Amino acid sequence: MPGQRLQTNLEDSGSFASLPVLARFEKRGGTTVIAKKRTLALLAVGLALTGCAATVTKSPNEAPVRVASESAKSIVLNVTGSKVATESKDWEQLKGEWRAAMKSEADRVGASSVLQEGDPKPTGEPGTLVVVDIADYRYISPGARYGFGIMTGNAFIKSKVQFRDLVTGDMLGERSYDTSSTAWQGVFSAMTEKQVQAICKQIVDEVAHR
Repeated sequence: MPGQRLQTNLEDSGSFASLPVLARFEKRGGTTVIAKKRTLALLAVGLALTGCAATVTKSPNEAPVRVASESAKSIVLNVTGSKVATESKDWEQLKGEWRAAMKSEADRVGASSVLQEGDPKPTGEPGTLVVVDIADYRYISPGARYGFGIMTGNAFIKSKVQFRDLVTGDMLGERSYDTSSTAWQGVFSAMTEKQVQAICKQIVDEVAHR
């Protein structure tokens, strides 16, 4: 019948069949665009939170720290500081950053690392006692920098580090390590966590003669 032929011709032409295909294509295309935008946004946030590498200024022209190979395998970290530093509200948080960063860097060279509380003192066991004396610092987290930008100010650390023999307590060497973020780097500048990590890397490289 004519009516039947008309229906058959329309079905054969693909007019009805193409509609859901087109809808699925548009849906997939829209999802792809949204996914790409979301990925770019996550990458931007990741870059902001990761930040630039921290630049550390070390005291110049110092004699090498003479650490015996056996003593380089064990690092005992003691973190102390001035009254200004130790009475800051985030002092314990800063010490936690030092403990975590030193362990990470010690692991990198196959050494152990523990935190020593109280006054620095030898333990009688082979190793290197690293005494970090922080004169002043400004603690800024990546989240604070990302949220408030340069309004948070610059993160910085001013520290002096003594390398001592863990058995006897004898001085093996001393270094100053200072680092600071800068406003021109904006949200990408290195915050306290990365600054501590960068200093610990230099300390461990000194102990391990790298």
